[in-house]
Amino acid sequence: MTLLLWTLLVPLLTGVLAVLPGPRWLREMRLVAGLALTLVLSVATAGQFLAGGVPSAFGDALRVDGLSALVLVLSAFVGLMSGTYSVGYLRRNEERRRGPYMPRENERRAPRPSDQRRLVPPWRRREFDALVPLYVFAMLLVAVSNNLGILWIAVELTTLVSVFMVAFHNRDTSLEAAWKFLVLGSLGLAFALLGTVLLFASGRGLLGEGMSGLHWTRLMSLAHELHPFTLKLGVVFALIGYGTKAGLAPMHTWKPDAYREAPSPAGVLMAVGMLNGALYCLLRIHLIAKAALGPGFSGGLLLMLGLLSVAVATPFILIQWNLKRLLAYSSIEHVGIMAVGLGLGGEAATFGALLHMTYHTFAKPLAFFSAGTLAQLHRSSDFDDIGSGSLGRTPVASALFVVAAVMMTGSPPFGMFFSEMTILRAGFLGPHVVAVPFFLACLVLLFCGFFYQVGRLVLGEQPGSSARTPDPERFDVGTATTILAAVLAVVSAFYLPPGLLELIRAAVRVVEGGQ
Repeated sequence: MTLLLWTLLVPLLTGVLAVLPGPRWLREMRLVAGLALTLVLSVATAGQFLAGGVPSAFGDALRVDGLSALVLVLSAFVGLMSGTYSVGYLRRNEERRRGPYMPRENERRAPRPSDQRRLVPPWRRREFDALVPLYVFAMLLVAVSNNLGILWIAVELTTLVSVFMVAFHNRDTSLEAAWKFLVLGSLGLAFALLGTVLLFASGRGLLGEGMSGLHWTRLMSLAHELHPFTLKLGVVFALIGYGTKAGLAPMHTWKPDAYREAPSPAGVLMAVGMLNGALYCLLRIHLIAKAALGPGFSGGLLLMLGLLSVAVATPFILIQWNLKRLLAYSSIEHVGIMAVGLGLGGEAATFGALLHMTYHTFAKPLAFFSAGTLAQLHRSSDFDDIGSGSLGRTPVASALFVVAAVMMTGSPPFGMFFSEMTILRAGFLGPHVVAVPFFLACLVLLFCGFFYQVGRLVLGEQPGSSARTPDPERFDVGTATTILAAVLAVVSAFYLPPGLLELIRAAVRVVEGGQ
């Protein structure tokens, strides 16, 4: 069995083993060890590519190039961070009972006897321990899919697993958010499927029959012979479909509720893993259109969707009332930034977009872990429930969230400042004289809005005696993982491993050269 297949098999086996009975420490060790081995195998597979090989399987249905290798490593990394943080996160929830019922703003019902039960029963913990590696398996399958049909199936698998993650806490609002995500996600995937069918139809029989007819490499080799109008229809439908998964506006409406209700370890998988995977799908479609029609058609669509996403995120960050919803609109902003970089085109802008994806992968776990800890300690993620001046009550989690906020807003000297400046510089040197200043103005407003929200949460006067008293902070696996995420995010701003930089450059060559 090849190294590539082992990379996919290990998280799948880890998910299957998670349902087996055993003491909690053994289940936790199996989860973390399986995800750690997955990261090692992913790095080894990427190394095999950098050494000149082309890892593949099933007749090139699975194939690794520079773009695949980058997304593969980033997905495995965020999977390991999420799984490790979930150990401490779910231990706290297992030990905590629901306590007196406190209605949430959009939750109207009477108290139930079940409110006094444990927040996470042991059997639900086993379910979550299975969902995380299954999600990682789906993310990795997306990254190495050379076949557009397998790519669609892998994205569908991430949707199914995400639904169970969002509904994990079994609250009314959780079920509502999961249902909303399922409906919108399925609608997006229906568009993506129709787009895939139209891409195949644009070949007018030249692609042949069988699985190889949907291979991305085959579509690229015959790009100049594809029917232009049918291809344009397919590209539009596919961009809308996979753009829904990425959370590009106006297909972003599932994100705020899903991020709010999902456990924080699941939230970071959706905010990073799903985003990177969906962006990977968008890039594959964009490259086919670029080879067949030139860069203007799909590039213009990506630029338009990116600008719209950044513009939509701006007012909603300014008026936000919930910590996790704030991170959702931050994700909409950042996927918009990446789409703008890819839409601008050119080697510099593409490098900036992929560099931004890399830095976002390092910074977002810190944001979700620290926000999740704050929400756990205060038993709510609503700003009113947490209250102002959290730095005085929960100093470690609050300080880590401030560090995450500095990174997420693209402040110097951290990585996303340089990636955003790279995209802006490429934009100002290009012909987009209106789009780029508008983009810059949105970034400035987003910076101010995000720090306004963080400032009123972390600083300010301590709430009165009637406010909710947070649980005491403690050092556990969750806290240790959050601190590790902070260290990795800070270090990455000043030093990226040479192998990772080479993967980014290799991914740029794929996007700009189409191979």
